[in-house]
Amino acid sequence: MKTLTQVHHYGFECTPPEFEFCPPPSLLSCVQLRSGQVKLFNLRLKLNLWQNADAMPQRRPKQHVVCLHHFHRPMKFDRNLDGRTRRETTAKGDIAFLPADAPIMLRPAPGEVERLERTATDDLDRVLSFSYLVFEPSYLAELALTNGIGRPLDFIPRFATPDPFLHEITAALTSAPRIKDPAANLFTETLFNAACARILCNYAEVRYPLSGPQRLTDDQLRTAIDYIHDHIGDSLDLRSISRAAGLSEFHFARLFKAATGVTPFQFVTRTRMELAKQLLRKTRLPIFEIAERVGYQKPSHFSARFHAVSGCGPHEYRKLSGG
Repeated sequence: MKTLTQVHHYGFECTPPEFEFCPPPSLLSCVQLRSGQVKLFNLRLKLNLWQNADAMPQRRPKQHVVCLHHFHRPMKFDRNLDGRTRRETTAKGDIAFLPADAPIMLRPAPGEVERLERTATDDLDRVLSFSYLVFEPSYLAELALTNGIGRPLDFIPRFATPDPFLHEITAALTSAPRIKDPAANLFTETLFNAACARILCNYAEVRYPLSGPQRLTDDQLRTAIDYIHDHIGDSLDLRSISRAAGLSEFHFARLFKAATGVTPFQFVTRTRMELAKQLLRKTRLPIFEIAERVGYQKPSHFSARFHAVSGCGPHEYRKLSGG
């Protein structure tokens, strides 16, 4: 297991956050937006590292941070956030939202680490698993302004708060690097935007509610679909498609699914597979060239996705279709 070091997903450098709310944990994985303005860190900490928790200093994070708890057992903490002290019992499925520049100090309640160590029955009981969703303040502020959320934008600190939706997003983001598909970045961007929307809707006090178009116009939908078809061999991303439709990424993914019944990631994948089937039936192009034409740089990734969608590989499909 690695200690806090740099890891890479999608070819981008993921650097662990500068803030520290606990002794140095082990970094399991990191996923981030291309811009690096939103990141997910999955971490693990051994209980015995927290024996000297009383010496932990106060921190002031530079970013908005959501701490998602995956603890195997409930645990009591003393948390001082922005001058308020509270003892909380947090467990799997809870989150803590820590706004940027809010002074934070977190430590296990007196005797809690010893209690958990004493009652541990296996290795899972001796580690704390958690995730950090880290948002640059400028990114959320820009996202708010471009989507009808007026200033002032005041974020609300939260302690042990259940939030199954953010936990689902985190689980999906953690699995995203295993998707061997050129449209995987669409999937990742959509998830991060959903997380941002959750923060703005649930953990911010705003002057005006979230606003925006109620649906895609026919022209916007046609333009988006035409853009996808015209760039099907490229590495499509949510920003380029939404810009073609004249919308922000924030609204586009939601409105596109409402209009088509599928996410942009699902639509792009389906379009690629339909074109691939057409080329397999009507041409004698080699598989690797068909893969490139529909946006896959690696034929093995194309074949795996084709099999997942069609129930057979491209070679078998060509034979069965008489191509």
